[in-house]
Amino acid sequence: MVNPFDPENDLPFDEDPFGRTLEDFTMTGRLRRFHASFDSSIRAILQDCLFRIKDENGVLTFEILCPNEAVQKRLYRKREKIRTTILWIWNNLDYYAFCIEKDGLQCQVLSMKCHNGGA
Repeated sequence: MVNPFDPENDLPFDEDPFGRTLEDFTMTGRLRRFHASFDSSIRAILQDCLFRIKDENGVLTFEILCPNEAVQKRLYRKREKIRTTILWIWNNLDYYAFCIEKDGLQCQVLSMKCHNGGA
């Protein structure tokens, strides 16, 4: 028998053996964990970026939307640290990309399965 969720009782995630909360399973919680996983120099670079997960026919890409080309280049140099952090938080992504708006969206797309994104 399946017991329905009763709002009077605690949330099911309150008893998580790893101490995770419901927010840890949401996109906002995962993005907070992603941002907090880096040292202050990478966090400073990421603070002006936007993030999204793009789904094209079941192929998932984590896009980091950079404000300019300088930020894109700095993040690209840190791509392996970023890739391993993304893998730790999201285990179902196929690619990650560093994007800028320049005559349309220009992205450097890298594979999640290759060291340094296959670059």
